[in-house]
Amino acid sequence: MRPVSFTYTGTVGAPIDKVFALITDPSRMPEWLPGCQSVKPAPKLTGRGDRHRIFFERDGRRIDVEIEVIDYNPPYTYGWVEIRRRAGSRTFFALQFQGGATKITMKHIWEPVGLKAWLLGQFYRRRNSHQLFDGLLQNLRKVLTR
Repeated sequence: MRPVSFTYTGTVGAPIDKVFALITDPSRMPEWLPGCQSVKPAPKLTGRGDRHRIFFERDGRRIDVEIEVIDYNPPYTYGWVEIRRRAGSRTFFALQFQGGATKITMKHIWEPVGLKAWLLGQFYRRRNSHQLFDGLLQNLRKVLTR
């Protein structure tokens, strides 16, 4: 199956270095990543290659996701691949200076493992990824403008 990707863009009224510092700090992920309850960061934070365990709460269920940082280029790009749960699913953030604000572009790439997964993805993935990005952007704005 071919990969399915979605790209969303928005603006946050904060300097690019503050936005990058926030999204790359695993201990602060619960502040901005929708549904994230806690994070167990890598023992040593080095950027690319770090593995973090993220714990989500959805519909009363606790979901454990492991990610590996695959793109780390301060202060412009940050991305990860999911190792456990939706293996191979990738999320990337590109930051651009825009006056006193930062333009954030999020790209989510998902490779369905079969026809059933692909069909379900056609119905649910687009809505879910848009809701995720919208919530993420609102959370970033709230945290960065305190």
